[in-house]
Amino acid sequence: MKKIIPILIFLLTTATLAADLPRIAVYVTGDVPDNEKRALGTRMLASLVNSGRYRGIERSNAFLAEIEREQVRQRSGAIDDSQISELGRQFGVKYVCIADITPAFGTFQVSARIVNVETAEVVYIGDGHSSLETMDDLTGVSDEVVRKMFGDVPISPVQTKTGPSTIFSAGIGGFFASDFGGGLTWTEPATAHLGMPYNGWGAYVFFDAKYAEIFAGFSSRTGKWKSEDDADDLPDMQRTYINIGAFVKYPIPISNSFKIYPLLGIDYEMSIEGKLQYADRNDLVFDGEDDRPTADALSALWFKVGTGIEISIGPAMFLRPEILYGVRTSTAYEKNEADIIMENESGHKVKPRLGHGLNLRLGGGFRF
Repeated sequence: MKKIIPILIFLLTTATLAADLPRIAVYVTGDVPDNEKRALGTRMLASLVNSGRYRGIERSNAFLAEIEREQVRQRSGAIDDSQISELGRQFGVKYVCIADITPAFGTFQVSARIVNVETAEVVYIGDGHSSLETMDDLTGVSDEVVRKMFGDVPISPVQTKTGPSTIFSAGIGGFFASDFGGGLTWTEPATAHLGMPYNGWGAYVFFDAKYAEIFAGFSSRTGKWKSEDDADDLPDMQRTYINIGAFVKYPIPISNSFKIYPLLGIDYEMSIEGKLQYADRNDLVFDGEDDRPTADALSALWFKVGTGIEISIGPAMFLRPEILYGVRTSTAYEKNEADIIMENESGHKVKPRLGHGLNLRLGGGFRF
C-alpha cells in the first residue's frame, strides 16, 4: 500500500502538468496599414491569453502568411470563416479570433469574433471604438473587445474564472466488477486448475484533470470456486473491498458535447472483509484469529486499460460511461495456499494464477 500512493500521486501530478488550454490564433483585417494590423493582432492575442482561457499559437507568423497566400476574402470582400477554420486546423489551433478594423466618423470600430475551427461556429463576439493614435489606444481597445466577448470581465494576467473549468472535474458513479480467473494451477503430477472467480457491484467517487483521474470506491463481491471436475463441495468466497486508483487518459473531441478517451492505469483493491462459505455452513472468516488469514490477504493490484465516453449535459455537467479490462496480481492468500499444498503434498507443484476481468463504470460529474 505504501508503494501505491506515491505512484498515484506521480501519475496525477505528471498528467496535470501536461494539461493545457486550447490554442488560439488572431487574424486582423481592415483598411489600415499592415504594421498597425500586426500591432493590434499582437495586442489582441495578449489580451486573450491574459483572459486565462487560451494560449497563443507558436507559429503565428507562418499562420498569417498562409492566410494571405490563400486569399481568404470572398468576392463580396467579407472574410471566409470556413477557409480560415480549415487553415486553423492545419496549424493545430482550436480557435481563431478574426478582428476587423473599420474607419467610421473620425474614429475606428474594432470588432472581433472567435470561431471554433472544427465547426466554423462563432462562439464569442465583441467590439470597441478608439482613435488608434497611440499604443495606449491599441491596448485599451484590445482589452475592451475581449472584455465584451466574455461579459465585461476585467482582463488581467491572473483571470478570475467566469465559467466551468475545461480541466478539472469531480463526480460519483456506480460500477460492476468481475474477475474470471485467480486461484491455483497444478503443474505436477498433472495439470489442473482451481478458479476463484467473483463479481459484484460498487460505488465510487472521482476527481480528475484533463489527462488524469484518481478515484476511490467501495464494493461487495461474491463468487463460487470452480474446478475442472465441477466439484459440489467447493466454497463460495465473499469479499468486501475499498479500492483506490489512478488513470491517465487522452480525451479526443468528437463534437462540442461528446468526447472519447483511452484509459490506462492501476486499481488497488484493499480487502476489508472476507469469508469462505461452505455447503455445510462451516465458514472460514478471514479475521486473523486461530491462524486464519486476515482480510488483507485477499487484496490485489490491478493493471487496467479501457475506453471512456464523456457526454456533456449543459456547460458544467457531464455523464461518463467507461469499460475497462484488467489483469491483477495474485493475492497473498493464493500464494500461501500454493505453498501449503506443495509443503504437505510431496511431489505436487502448485502456483497461483493471475486474475483478469471486466470493469463497467457509469459516473456523472461537474466541472469547476
